[in-house]
Parts: sequence; C-alpha cells; structure tokens
Amino acid sequence: MEKAEFERVIRQIPIGACIIDVNCVITFANPAFSGGLTARNDHLIGENLLTVFSEQARFLRRKIDSVFVLKNSSFSYWQQRPHVFPMRSTRPITGDESQMYQNVQFMPITACDGEVSHVCIVVTDVTAEASYFMQQTDLKNELESEHQQLKKLHQELKIAQRQMLQSEKMASIGQLAAGVAHEINNPIGFVRSNLETLKDYSQKLMKTNETQKKIILKQAEPRFIALLEDVYEKNGIAFINEDLPELLNESLDGTERVRKIVSGLRDFAIQDDENWAEVNLCAEIDSALVVLENEIKYKAKTSVSLPDEAITFWAKPSAIRQLLFNIIVNALYAMQPMGLLSISCAYNESKDVLLTITDTGSGISPEDLVRIFDPFFTTKDIGQGTGLGLSEVYATVQEHHGQVNVSSELGKGSCFEFTFKKQK
Repeated sequence: MEKAEFERVIRQIPIGACIIDVNCVITFANPAFSGGLTARNDHLIGENLLTVFSEQARFLRRKIDSVFVLKNSSFSYWQQRPHVFPMRSTRPITGDESQMYQNVQFMPITACDGEVSHVCIVVTDVTAEASYFMQQTDLKNELESEHQQLKKLHQELKIAQRQMLQSEKMASIGQLAAGVAHEINNPIGFVRSNLETLKDYSQKLMKTNETQKKIILKQAEPRFIALLEDVYEKNGIAFINEDLPELLNESLDGTERVRKIVSGLRDFAIQDDENWAEVNLCAEIDSALVVLENEIKYKAKTSVSLPDEAITFWAKPSAIRQLLFNIIVNALYAMQPMGLLSISCAYNESKDVLLTITDTGSGISPEDLVRIFDPFFTTKDIGQGTGLGLSEVYATVQEHHGQVNVSSELGKGSCFEFTFKKQK
C-alpha cells in the first residue's frame, strides 16, 4: 500500500489515532481524534499532549512512560477509566451517552535501531458496548429494587396485621447471599495476605538489589559497570522499582474494596435479626452505600459527612439498615442524573443521635407531604412502587421512640431529619 493511500485510510477510519514523540509532543492526529473532542481542536500538531489534556496528565504520563521503558503496549479499558479523553460519542444509544466511553491503546513505534521513538495512541469508541452493559446493570438494579419492595410489603403486613407470611424463597436468598459472602471472604483473605507478603518481599529485594549495585559501582571494573547499567536500562529496572510499589498498593486497595463489599453483602443478608443492640450508625451508613453503590454511581453524586467518633444508639440493626435503604432508594428515584445525595450524622446538643439525608430531587408537593407516611400512598407510576417504604420508615421511627421531620420544595429536593435517643 502506498504511503499516501495508507495515510488516507488512517484519516478516514472512525477510530481516533494520535502519535507523540519522546517529549509527548503531538506529531500526528487524525480527524476522528481531533474532531471527536468535546472542545474541538484542529491545531493539535506540535502541542504537548500532557498540556492539552492536563487533567489526565498524570495517568497519561504513567502509561506513556511504561511504553517507552518496557517497549510493550499498554491498555486502558472503559470499565476502569471510562473517559480518558474528553470526546463525544459517535454512537449514542439512548441519548444519555453524550460523552464517549472508550478503550485506549498505547502502542510503541520503533525506529531502525529498535528503540521506541514514538507512541501511537488509539482511541476506540465502545459506547454501544458500555450502554449495553449499563442497561444490563439497570435491569439487575430493578430486580434488586423489586426484591426490596417485597421485603417492605412483608414488613408492613407484619406491623398492620400482626401476622407474617412465611417466605422460604426470601430466606433462601438471604442464606445464599451469606454463603456466597463467606466463600468469597476466604480466598480474598489469603490473596490479601499474599499481596502483603509480596510487598514486603519486593521491598527487601529492591533494597538488596540497590545495595548490590552500590557495591559493584565501588569495586567493579568499568566494563562491568557499563554492562550493569546497560542491563538496567534495557529491562527498565528504574521504572519497575518506581512502579512496583504502586501496583502492589493498588492491588491491596482492590482487595480491601472487595472485603468491604463482602462485609456489606453479609450484613445485608442478615436482615431478620430482631434483637436490640448498640448500633454504630456510621458503620451502617457505610454498609448501605457499599451495597447500593452500583445503583448510586449512575444516578447521583454523594456527599457523606461522618464524624471520626462512632455514633451509637440502642436499636434494632436490621430496622435501621432498612430505614437507610428506603430513604436512599427513594432519594435516588426522585433525582435526575447526576443529582446530589447528602448524608450526615452526629450527636445534637441533647446528646441524641441526629441523622440527616438530603437529595436534590423533584421534591414533594405540600398536599402530598402530609401523606407520605401513609401505607400504600405513592406518587410513583403503577408498578413502580408499593407505597410501603416510607410507612415502614415511620413505623421504625415510632418503634425506636424517635422523631422524623421532612422538609421539601418542588423542583429543589427533600430533607429527612431523624432523631433517636442514645439509649432505649
């Protein structure tokens, strides 16, 4: 293929392509790359990539350095970092994906001497695949929401009729969730232990390696020193020494994240505990946010203000847990993406526990505000809710001899303030 024809193909393909040199200066950018930017820029050639995309500079620098040092391709997948470059989607599915979900590949371009002289950055639009994945996630969330509605109905019938219908299926799901959490917890425990040991080993090996290098530099002949430096440079040892601790720390952070999810899943599964106990409200809020994270991250930003000290009071853990779930889910339903969900707790001047949950949703009209705690009252569409969530919340507040105050304004949002006595 002739060079001109090759360049014409590169310029016409619907995949963003950009080439940079060792100083991160852009030497080539096809129209799909430059034209796809949300802030269109047709004069990228000669600009420094890290200056043009300053917000992503640290991430891009790490990826580019990896290619130059290790001479291997590096990748960024949309699940880990959805929007590396601020680009418009070429294939929006629902109209919501105005920003491109992208896979990015950093590929080495070698010169005649075999050294990496440039890096080619290829940006692939995967908005369609990402949209499909998120639709599947929404479906999963809908099933989880239906599961919660069934539990709310079960609780309301217990309070209103003093009877509880037996639900073996729900109990089986709870046991299954607890069992899965237990099975995950064991392997993640030894994975974390091995990573911590590996981190310790790597630190010792790097210290030993550094000591050996100092000894060789002091005592070896110049030709051996030159050979050593050449080996270090070819294998990218300096970069590896810098990158390895960060990789291990990221892996340890990942295992800690899994541990928290498993802990939240286990707590969520144990919903039938009717015993009174000292409840740490901060821990319950953290647990609820972990379990609901998949639903929250596509619908709201969160602002959580929790004190360093534990906020404890005498309560039924499962009832408080369900109260948090009901209020948060209602807030998410009322908000347009991406609204703001604010949660805080503290002791007030009377040493009572004060829980505040605020959203920037559609708000509640004055005529509806006086009825929101009535059983079966709902403003949701038919099939979208049972109208028992807030009545269950009110029943929990009454059972704990607490208070709830609601303020709301149409178009601006709602605020729920709960007060609970520290002791029963």
